[in-house]
Amino acid sequence: MKRIFLFYILMFLFSKTAFADPLYLSLDEALKIGLENNHDYKIAALKEKESKERVSKVWSELMPVVESEASITRQYGESGFLSLSDGEDSIKFVQLKFGINPGVFYNSLQAAEKSYIISKEDVRRIRSEISFVVIQSYFDLLLTEELIKLHRESAVLLGINLKDVENMYKLGSVPKFELLQAQVQLLNHEPEIFSAESKNRVAIEHFNYVLGSEENKYAARGDILEMDVKKVPLKNMDKKIDQLISLAIKSRPEVEQLRKKIEVATHLKEVYSSYYIWPSFFLGGYYGISKPYPNEIDSSITTPFGTMTPDLSSVTGKEEWQRNWQVRFSASYRWGSLFPTDTVRSLEREESIKINQAKEELEKFKRAIAVSINSSYSKLIAAYLTIQSQKENVKTAQEGLRIARESYKEGVIKNSDLLAAELSLTKARTLYINALYSYYVALAELKRDSGVEDENIILGEVYED
Repeated sequence: MKRIFLFYILMFLFSKTAFADPLYLSLDEALKIGLENNHDYKIAALKEKESKERVSKVWSELMPVVESEASITRQYGESGFLSLSDGEDSIKFVQLKFGINPGVFYNSLQAAEKSYIISKEDVRRIRSEISFVVIQSYFDLLLTEELIKLHRESAVLLGINLKDVENMYKLGSVPKFELLQAQVQLLNHEPEIFSAESKNRVAIEHFNYVLGSEENKYAARGDILEMDVKKVPLKNMDKKIDQLISLAIKSRPEVEQLRKKIEVATHLKEVYSSYYIWPSFFLGGYYGISKPYPNEIDSSITTPFGTMTPDLSSVTGKEEWQRNWQVRFSASYRWGSLFPTDTVRSLEREESIKINQAKEELEKFKRAIAVSINSSYSKLIAAYLTIQSQKENVKTAQEGLRIARESYKEGVIKNSDLLAAELSLTKARTLYINALYSYYVALAELKRDSGVEDENIILGEVYED
């Protein structure tokens, strides 16, 4: 009896220490906090911004480079053109440079925009994964809490049964064997409670970890388990699965990412092709002033009329500030890229290989989607049917236990029959609680697998054509 008393004390202590004033969250609140505190989600959001900047960077290539420049040039030459001047000082107030290859620009822009879409889809993918993990941990926690309640209530029933057997034993109505059997049954229930308590503590830790809390300050609200689960359509199951697979191929972020990955590789391939398909165009110019430092030239010419010194300042320049400007337009073609051994052609072939890789990845992922949706939908139906059957079974088991207790008091049945009735109730309630957990987790899996967030679409009826 002392051991039984100690058992109840431990139950009481566990119930008081399992939570320290936690903040109970609804599922929507848990999902919001889980997203806000998740580092992978934040990183993905930053990568999305980074990809958007890369799109802006490509557009900026259409902007010419506008700058100013000041230079000092000094030179020397014994003869020839360089000997005419010692150099010059030059100030370019406005200097413009612009160059573009149309094919490179267009395909680079397309590749950057597709990469931006990939990063956006990655944010959606990570949000879907986080939502699933939060939902799973939420119901993990509720499951362990419900199992604790179940085992404690069973322990109370076994304790009441033991007390009844003790009274009947004192009156000589039952043999000592039945008393010992009732004591053993109660004490055998201890590990069940301790195991449920241990799993509950792990579930609390994991739930708070998923929500980004370093302390166990969050808990799950159990009222969701009291609501009736939404009906799962049982007709046209194959058509429903095909519909969900079709939705997944359209909606899953991974599918869109792989499609855009193919397009990105295609445009990058075209970028390298553009080096030998398109010429590159350049436009440049400046406006400024310069001051030359001309050398004196011995250019005296003797004529019948005397010695003449021609004015060569138009060639050598005058030692004073002079305005000048220049405009230059050119086009260049890279002939070397026509050869297969050129670096550009190697990069082009590399992108072609990436295209084929992405296509294979897409087909592989589509097959994986079909398998995953089949599995998740089957689990959802099994859980739904179990809920429906066990909900009534729990009521039946409760009524059976009530009748068994009355029958035992009247001496109609043995204690082993009463314990069997209690075990049946415990089993029925355990199956019901596990089915609820399986239902909500399977529904969360289907949301993730199909890429559809609205559960009404997943649970909607499919009608014959």
